[in-house]
Amino acid sequence: MQRARAEQLKEGMVVAGDVKNIDGMLLVATGTVLTPRQIGILQTWGIAEIEIESTGESNGDSDPLSLLPPGKLEQITAELKARFWQGDTLSPLQLEIYNLMLYRQARRAASA
Repeated sequence: MQRARAEQLKEGMVVAGDVKNIDGMLLVATGTVLTPRQIGILQTWGIAEIEIESTGESNGDSDPLSLLPPGKLEQITAELKARFWQGDTLSPLQLEIYNLMLYRQARRAASA
């Protein structure tokens, strides 16, 4: 099982866990083979990422964090924690923003 960002979703991927909106309404059930329609529904609802079954493919595009040397990843993580960490825990919104920024910074550093 792996996480895939909304922009990485492709037709034929298999959903590994129920995807619900913020009200708990089921958008896509576990085991669903994604179609363009379901991908559109997820994007319309603003779903950032979902769990998908492992495809067995191992390309670096799926996880930009794996492309970075450990020192660079530690540097990016420290910079973001300085901006976002305001105590012991983060709200779900702050955590989502932190994760988005982490992946964005990792993609930038990997392409530089």
